[in-house]
Amino acid sequence: MRKSRTELGDAVERALGRAGRHQQQLADDLGQSASYVSQVLRGKKRPSAQWVDLIADTLNLNDKQRHELHLKAARQLGFKL
Repeated sequence: MRKSRTELGDAVERALGRAGRHQQQLADDLGQSASYVSQVLRGKKRPSAQWVDLIADTLNLNDKQRHELHLKAARQLGFKL
């Protein structure tokens, strides 16, 4: 059964898929536990702008993809965009 993810979580999972990587690899690259990454992607923890930038850098996202990731994170934080 798939755990419920946020828009941010779905976008990160798609980016991971395009990069041929898994959530555990992302967690390792970020220096975070897989549990923490999972909690952010499911909306249980709040992502900072710096954390979103780190994900974008780690996954080599282009400017448009980075912008979309930040928009999704902002909506997850409750910003009305």
